Amino acid sequence: MKYEEVIQRIDKYKESDKHQPIIVDLPNVQVYNKLVKHYNVGDSINLLKDASLFCKEESLPVMDKLLYSLSTMDGMIFLTSLSFYLRLQGEKSLQRSLRSMLDLSCRGKLVVLTLDCSDVLCRMDSRFASSGKISIVDGEKTLPITLCFVHPKLSSSVPVSIKGINNLSKLVNILEDNEDGVVSIITNKAKNEFPNSMYDIEEYSSEYQVLKERFAEFCYIDKELGTDEQWACLLKELGDAFDTWSEFVISKFGGEQNLANAIGGFADFDKKKRWYYFLALRISGAKGNDYLSYVVSKSQTFKDFITKSFDALLDFSVDDINFPHLYDERKYILSKMGEYTDELDCYCKQVYEKQDKGIYYLTDNTRREKEMVVELIAKYKYSMETLNNVLSVVYSDLSKYLKPYNYKKDYLNRYFSLYKYCKLTNCITDEMREMVQEQSVKRDYNVLLQPRSLYVDKLDKKAEESVLYFIDAMGAEYMAFIQNKCYEAELDLYADISRCDLPSITSYNKEFVAEFDDAGCKVYSRKELDELKHGGVESYNYETTKLPIHIVKELDILNELVEQLKTLQKEQTAYVISDHGTSRLAVISETENKWEMSEKGVHSGRCCPKTDIDEKPQFAAEENSFWCLANYDRFRGGRKASVEVHGGATIEEVAVPVITVRKTNKVITCRLTDNKPIMVSFKKKAKLRLFVDVKSDDLAISVNGVYYVLTMTDVDYQYMAEMPEVKTAGKYRFDVYKDEAIIAKDLEFEVKKEGASERKFF
Repeated sequence: MKYEEVIQRIDKYKESDKHQPIIVDLPNVQVYNKLVKHYNVGDSINLLKDASLFCKEESLPVMDKLLYSLSTMDGMIFLTSLSFYLRLQGEKSLQRSLRSMLDLSCRGKLVVLTLDCSDVLCRMDSRFASSGKISIVDGEKTLPITLCFVHPKLSSSVPVSIKGINNLSKLVNILEDNEDGVVSIITNKAKNEFPNSMYDIEEYSSEYQVLKERFAEFCYIDKELGTDEQWACLLKELGDAFDTWSEFVISKFGGEQNLANAIGGFADFDKKKRWYYFLALRISGAKGNDYLSYVVSKSQTFKDFITKSFDALLDFSVDDINFPHLYDERKYILSKMGEYTDELDCYCKQVYEKQDKGIYYLTDNTRREKEMVVELIAKYKYSMETLNNVLSVVYSDLSKYLKPYNYKKDYLNRYFSLYKYCKLTNCITDEMREMVQEQSVKRDYNVLLQPRSLYVDKLDKKAEESVLYFIDAMGAEYMAFIQNKCYEAELDLYADISRCDLPSITSYNKEFVAEFDDAGCKVYSRKELDELKHGGVESYNYETTKLPIHIVKELDILNELVEQLKTLQKEQTAYVISDHGTSRLAVISETENKWEMSEKGVHSGRCCPKTDIDEKPQFAAEENSFWCLANYDRFRGGRKASVEVHGGATIEEVAVPVITVRKTNKVITCRLTDNKPIMVSFKKKAKLRLFVDVKSDDLAISVNGVYYVLTMTDVDYQYMAEMPEVKTAGKYRFDVYKDEAIIAKDLEFEVKKEGASERKFF
């Protein structure tokens, strides 16, 4: 019907003696408001009855009360807003309620105004329309309206572009003026309470939804990425301070392009900021870091992010061309993430699945991993070549421990190289056992090594300029480690390898401490190594674990020593001297000798007081009224050692260093005199020519663990080394030494066969 025709019908109804209610449906808000204005609804003549008056707090109109009130009123009554509420309950509820209106018996006259309900009214009994009880005004319908239910806790966060009210019962107040768009309602009601609603309903029940509306970046982010608490904290922190998400990322992490670098500060982030960082990575990615990008792509929650930061490397084979690159990135990332003990423990357990390849997945970031490196080495007995290659990457300190050291005697070089390998692999090789058995009788160390006192007496003990570090139980096995660590710390090192007195125990080998004390020198006594080897530290005990994991702690103790040495003043000299060494192999050998002595073995059976009634064992040395075993047996009666042992006469127990350390005064330049390959043949031996900008008779190089003396040529500062063992074509790395100090590392030369021609394809 046309608008004018409906007006005429209402006027005719008004003048009639009929009291049955009628329904007038308006197509849109403009026509609705026009009709209300036409009749001056609300004045003393045409009464207004708003359905919202029958709404309780946070509820729809109570129909019983509404119907009763309408039935008892006199005069011309216009009922507004009812359809606005009934549409929330769905079409059936709307139709049922409107039908009850038509059946209402009224004292006065009732016109029920509805908005855009023509579809529902047309499906009612056609006789209502033909009798004039239902009138539908023609016209363009109101555009669909979306209701947004906003939880009260989010009331201050509703996007400003959305019109809103603060109570469901006031719905009519805004719908009567709203021509299109979205209406927000601050309410505790949820969308699922209105499953049949004729309105589209959106819901702001969480801070996440507000963020999603506010920032386009969140459209691609799942709510499960954070907890309700995390989303709430983020929304609160964003507040009105940031117009865009990018501004927030810049303020927190330096911008989206800097997210990969920002991992450097992760350990100092609080709990909230760590999650913000993960969220930023999920949105923008980790540009410039392949491992971090892969981790983020596999992480649906922050917990996933932490777990995958540890575990993602396991997805790649060690043979993958990208593995070294991903390994390095992961190692750096985890070094900056702080302590995540459970995740680390779970990762290490998974590494076992990689079997002998597992070592490639470990780092020296944590003690847990370093001990596992030692465990895998002991289990799989890798070759020395493999260890040299893998440890330089996964555990650099252990690699330095295994490096060769020039003890100035080929026999000692080989002995200690084998000893360290056996100690680490937790076994005694046939060659090592033969060497020990041979020396237990010959005891060549009496010739190879001079008494410690011979070197200590020559030291310049100036009270103000000299410092003594007495390191209990630091044998000569650690020389390569100390040498390399001093190079890194820019410390000059000179060392003599001496022998201690027997038995190899502290009470017979610390006279030098008193000498320094008497000279007025500062003396530092460090007993941590000795306490560790006696099994009184932490969980290290051979009866508990047969694995040599105590090596990790040994190297940590020596690292602390080097850190102290770094504090030396330019004019100071530090002397690092030990009383005796120790033997791990005498512990793992687990053998008692056959001699029953009248005196029980002491110091874990490594020595025994001498008596006239006993016969000296074949493998024992005699000194200071003790018999000291030079093989890996122990005298009966001595308790088993816990970690390592001393008191005997093996080379590792007897050989001790006398080390002099100073601050490096000058960086020495070393380089090849030219970059041409060194040519070799059956008759022509390899010769290396090197420029070194000092004049010295104590220069040497090491190539593949073999030491070669550098001799000066006819040209000043130009040196040459003959290398008869270097026979194979290829590239070689070498270190340069002055005395015992490393002055250059990882230089390279190339060797080619003389007369060999390169095959050319083009």
